[in-house]
Amino acid sequence: GSGRFKQNVAVTALGGLAFLSAGHTPGRGNYGNNVQKAVDFILSNAQPNGFIKHKDSNYHGPMYGHGFATMFLAEVYGMSRTDKDLRKKLNNAVKLIINTQNKEGGWRYHPVPDEADISVTVCQIMALRAARNCGVYVPKNTVDRCIDYVKRCQNSDGEIGRAACRERV
Repeated sequence: GSGRFKQNVAVTALGGLAFLSAGHTPGRGNYGNNVQKAVDFILSNAQPNGFIKHKDSNYHGPMYGHGFATMFLAEVYGMSRTDKDLRKKLNNAVKLIINTQNKEGGWRYHPVPDEADISVTVCQIMALRAARNCGVYVPKNTVDRCIDYVKRCQNSDGEIGRAACRERV
């Protein structure tokens, strides 16, 4: 495609998830070819270290894209469980998420265990849940630390935000 999101793995993954939710799978259904193209694009942008990001893209917050792409791959893998390349790249993507969780239990815009952000954190835990649902190992400690981080970010009125996190960490 063309336009400003043509190299964005997040947009591709979210589009692919929309097709999956309507019952289209790789190669099957009215939009099965579109789903397959999304899978191929995501897999082609999976780096050896597990990070899923288009080499030429320069958008803000590439961990969002990584999280959505990982979630999409997990959903696709859960429907077929036959593609060995997909399984390998999914495992690598999950390991990258696990290995970049920061000491507070969250994630930020880049794959380094530095600061944390609630929206990026939720994106990563959604990806880990999808991966776990299709049989990929996710350590309980990773999940527990994330849940603790999100709970610490909740204000007394129920709102969740980064400012509350800074006050309690």
